[in-house]
Amino acid sequence: MSGQDFSVADHVETAAFKSALRAVVGSVSIVASGQGDDRRGLTVTAAVSLCVDPPMVLACINRSAEAHDVILRTGAFSWNVLSADQVQLAERFAALDGSKGASRFSPADWGEGVTGVPVLRQSVCSFDCRLQDSAEVATHTIMIGAVVAQSHDQDKVPLIYSLGRFGRIEHFESAK
Repeated sequence: MSGQDFSVADHVETAAFKSALRAVVGSVSIVASGQGDDRRGLTVTAAVSLCVDPPMVLACINRSAEAHDVILRTGAFSWNVLSADQVQLAERFAALDGSKGASRFSPADWGEGVTGVPVLRQSVCSFDCRLQDSAEVATHTIMIGAVVAQSHDQDKVPLIYSLGRFGRIEHFESAK
């Protein structure tokens, strides 16, 4: 395999791992939980479908994130896939503007899901989930959610993240 250096070790060095992960393209989402002043949310790229029968998803949440304990306490969360025009919202929920807590929810149109969690009305798609299971792994908890409600706007193009930048996949634009 030319161009790739595979060496044997107990684990790869953290900085090198982070550098390699930057090349992975991920959809940008907000995972949210709680109600009223207890609402919390964060920007994630580590959320995916788990299975379709029954419908289940998973999101990997850093245990230091404000939303982490709220998800465990309420037993519910939403997974909201952002559209390409929602970069500012992604940055806000990543705390790049210094915002914290429920104040992050003010600039966008949020509704309430079946479970009572915040659901982003203008997302590409949103999944309202009851927490089915969780597993702690190093610094994160894998939250497994049973999908109880969803929304989907087929006209929106998803926001992606790679190489330290937000972007969009252009071939989706030409397919419309």
